[in-house]
Amino acid sequence: MSDCDFSFPPPSVPPKRRRGSRILAFFGGLTVLLVGGMAAFYYFVGKPAMSPVDRLAEALRNVTDSEVTVSGSRVTLARAEMRELAVVERKVQSMVKYETKWLGSDKMLIVKGDFLIKAGFDLTGFEGFELEGDKVVGEWPKAKVLSVEQLDYEIFFFKSGVVNKVSEEDIQKVTNLLQEQARIDAEEHSDILESAERVIQRRLEDLSQGAYEWQPN
Repeated sequence: MSDCDFSFPPPSVPPKRRRGSRILAFFGGLTVLLVGGMAAFYYFVGKPAMSPVDRLAEALRNVTDSEVTVSGSRVTLARAEMRELAVVERKVQSMVKYETKWLGSDKMLIVKGDFLIKAGFDLTGFEGFELEGDKVVGEWPKAKVLSVEQLDYEIFFFKSGVVNKVSEEDIQKVTNLLQEQARIDAEEHSDILESAERVIQRRLEDLSQGAYEWQPN
């Protein structure tokens, strides 16, 4: 007697079970639609509208990532919070020349450096905003360079005199001058401060949903 290989077709799902699965899927989908519709209705229709001062406070809280105090129509920052807000950073390159002459002997250094500049706002003197009718009273501080971080530097030209030799003190002086020059270049020869003001203007106006209108300094 030879071996036989029997294979059986998979059992089919009974018609009633298939109908039950379809009904469960239908009601499950319907439940998801109902929940989503109720959430959308609450967000767009049923959610209580924020007052202008609350919108202003929310915008200031999001912009500064700090605690905000609301007292009547006045919105201020919590005093214990960080008082500098950096909103723009940029890499810049600066160069300085340092030279002295002593006893007819000349020395010269030309140094080039790369820096990371951060610009933003010093909020130490910021008194907050106050809403008077439809008008926001309060001046946002002017943009400024907050930090100048030296990433690298290179001695581009070096000349040491016979008597007036280049020393380690000279190297330190020229790197300090380079740091100062990088700050001057950022403040006077770039648009980093204007960029910082544009960033904060857009954030305040968008987040306050019209409660705040930028007033240029």
